[in-house]
Amino acid sequence: MKNFGDLLALHRQLDELFLVHQRALLRMDLTEASRALELFEAELLAHMQDEEELMLPIYRERAEAPVGGAAEIFLGEHQKLREFLHLFREELVKFTKVKDLERGVLFLIDSQHLFKRLLVHHDTREKKFLYPLLDQVTSGAERQHLFASLKRPCVGSVS
Repeated sequence: MKNFGDLLALHRQLDELFLVHQRALLRMDLTEASRALELFEAELLAHMQDEEELMLPIYRERAEAPVGGAAEIFLGEHQKLREFLHLFREELVKFTKVKDLERGVLFLIDSQHLFKRLLVHHDTREKKFLYPLLDQVTSGAERQHLFASLKRPCVGSVS
């Protein structure tokens, strides 16, 4: 990686991983849906932790955040994403006891629509504000050191 914009590839990989989860839901393959959600959650949480511990402190300290680009907005969105993931895990557990599995799956997919909208909005905010401003306020050497410290610089295969 040379600049923070390269992390957008990670976002695309996360999107693909979530799609694996949703496709499994459509097939009502709860084992695969749970496995894919677990992997997605682990990767997304690690990425958010990287942002919170490594990137946002630099952003707060050095960047002049524009309207709509405050660090608190990113942190608030991270919290909402965590809450959605918790809801999804709870719903998958309930599936083992429901009489109408199709209804449960439809409810989960509907709630995931809101999650995906938030994720797209959040990714756009990072693409527009966080990553370009971090590129401006860090040197190439700083970026390389920071990228080497990331827990999740790249997600593995999603298949």
